[in-house]
Amino acid sequence: MRHSLSVIRMAFILSVKRSIQYRWDFIIDGLLSLTMAVLQLLPLLVLFNERGSIAGWSFDEMLVLMGWYMMLTATVEGLISPSLSSAMSGIRTGLFDYILIRPVDSLFLCSLIDIRLWKLIDFFFGLGLIIYALIQLDIQPSIINVAMAIILSIGGLATTYALFILAIATSFTLIRIQNLTNVISSLLGFARWPIHLFGMPWRLIFSFLIPIGVMTSAPVMALLGMLNLPLALGSLGIATFFFIISRLVWKRSLRGYRSASS
Repeated sequence: MRHSLSVIRMAFILSVKRSIQYRWDFIIDGLLSLTMAVLQLLPLLVLFNERGSIAGWSFDEMLVLMGWYMMLTATVEGLISPSLSSAMSGIRTGLFDYILIRPVDSLFLCSLIDIRLWKLIDFFFGLGLIIYALIQLDIQPSIINVAMAIILSIGGLATTYALFILAIATSFTLIRIQNLTNVISSLLGFARWPIHLFGMPWRLIFSFLIPIGVMTSAPVMALLGMLNLPLALGSLGIATFFFIISRLVWKRSLRGYRSASS
């Protein structure tokens, strides 16, 4: 266990050093990322210019949701998506073999291949947006609500991670399909809106099949005291299910992997 943690730690450090190797690129990417984060607020400003609420959510409540969405996407685009996309490319070129020969869990190791450190700017911008919105709402979340929101956000991140793993597992057998991660990233765009905004059958799809409601709406509702215990347990159950399934599919796909370099 200690050896595995040491290998993962070194892989993480090397990836971080690689991401800040070119300082000006790092700064420019960070500024562009921050600009895109600010521009994401424009749709909210336009919508709430004409109405007081959307699907029962006020402007400040939507700001909390948007901030949570920014933190999620910053984590996905800074760690999960680029790393697993690099692993997917390695499956096609044969470089994935170098991950398999290392004495550590291949899934965790290929999750640290490519880290984009400038996405921390988006993360803290989203956190600042949440704090600002809570002040505007005059809400001081209880310790229980904060703890539940953190637990559900971990579950939401695990769900997102699981979807990317399932996409990579597909590429083991369908080598030419290399853009599934882009499709998932596009679908995550729906997570910036509350789950109540979608009518049937989309609400069911976004709750169980592509559970974007688990990723953002559930943690924010918990933080604002809008989530009851059955819904919280259901969200955690969905996250756990997706994560377990993704691990099983990953292991099964590894057994059928044939090196592209051989």
